[in-house]
Amino acid sequence: MKSTICSVVICLFLVTKTAAQSGSNIRLDVADLYSTHGTHFPGVSVSYNRLFGKKWELGAGIEYSGTSFHDDNGWNLYHLRFLPVYLSEYFYMGNFDRWAPYAHLQEGISFARYDKEFEDDPGTRYPVKESGFYGYGGVGTRYALSRKSGLFAEAGMKAFHLSFNNLDVNPHGFALKLGYVYRLK
Repeated sequence: MKSTICSVVICLFLVTKTAAQSGSNIRLDVADLYSTHGTHFPGVSVSYNRLFGKKWELGAGIEYSGTSFHDDNGWNLYHLRFLPVYLSEYFYMGNFDRWAPYAHLQEGISFARYDKEFEDDPGTRYPVKESGFYGYGGVGTRYALSRKSGLFAEAGMKAFHLSFNNLDVNPHGFALKLGYVYRLK
């Protein structure tokens, strides 16, 4: 009986919190990862997000990034393409006139395709398809152009293929994002 009452109270709390939602939005951005090996990985992403009150925004998205050449762990890597599918969380630190600074996390799965060859013995390339954990953490700010739209800029750290194997190909480093947000409701 006690657990049933607790469940009802929790459900009522969740319904009340859901009613306090202030809409949803679509985010489009262009990004550039500057890896620790000195390679740029430009990309684009789109995400759908729900706002929960004035402080939280949760969503899901997909990104496409790549580069033509990257050297990593004794390999020459060609035609790298990454397709992360991720969950996204924003925590807003307040609104200051038209500005809204925030912290942003993303985590998900990244699907990778590339060709690799030995640095010491170039010539024979091996096609690779793999997946791994994707992660991003950063800070940014949104500037409201109107009630429905705005621009944002972010800086953070990103990794395309986190694993426990130190010989895996894992482009990671400093990331910049510039984008547009459109509020649906």
